[in-house]
Amino acid sequence: MLARVHGVDSRARDLWPPIFRHDCNSSITKNAYAIEMRLDGDLVRKRDVDVARPRKWDGYKKGKKVPYDKPGPRNSIAQAEAVFPGTARWFRSPLWSVLRGDEFNQIQIKEALRSLDPVVVSLLFESEPSQYEDQPRLAPFDHGSRRLLTTIADKSPSAAARFDALVAVVLLAKLSEVISSPELRELIVQTFAEIQEPLRKSPVLSEVYPELFPLIRPHCRAWIHATTTQRMDVSFAIEGEALKPNEAFSQLHAMLVNGGDKP
Repeated sequence: MLARVHGVDSRARDLWPPIFRHDCNSSITKNAYAIEMRLDGDLVRKRDVDVARPRKWDGYKKGKKVPYDKPGPRNSIAQAEAVFPGTARWFRSPLWSVLRGDEFNQIQIKEALRSLDPVVVSLLFESEPSQYEDQPRLAPFDHGSRRLLTTIADKSPSAAARFDALVAVVLLAKLSEVISSPELRELIVQTFAEIQEPLRKSPVLSEVYPELFPLIRPHCRAWIHATTTQRMDVSFAIEGEALKPNEAFSQLHAMLVNGGDKP
């Protein structure tokens, strides 16, 4: 499994092949060699009996390497962005930082939300800044917002907007933790459940769904409060998806039987 080798970073890399096929000319992205010729063609040398080339993109495709996003002339993400505009945003998405367990405060979460696709940003934020403020505020997330975000994930013609609808859900789940909001958490858990099916069938995410969504699910668990001071995080499976048995319900039952004490 690629996740065992490179963890969360490999999921960012795994999105690239389907993105290239979906958004770019398939004749120049049909395999690693074709991509390498387009992006690193100056390093390829044809010899009498074979071709000498770096095979960097072969390593990415096979899961043996993950691109390093550092400044330099051979930054793979920057190279791809220069030829295929829009591809870098997938690799640099704030989703991967959340899944790696990076710490976020409320301000950082809002800035990450502002970096998403304009269609998603227009849904999440007020249309105009308040007086004496430079940027629009984050709008209250309600059932109307939930339905619209689900519609973006299902119906948007933009693959980036559909993906960023998912990223928004993960970031808002993180925000619910930071501000300790059960109301926001409940809405986000419901939204996450609703967007999984359309995203599982989307052209870009369908190939990485089986390994990507189990990484996301722990960040979008439902909260069940056994007592005023004890909370259980619960995961739910969707149809057709195998999950390891979740012990939350048995633990919750034991806590209730024991009057709120841990089993």
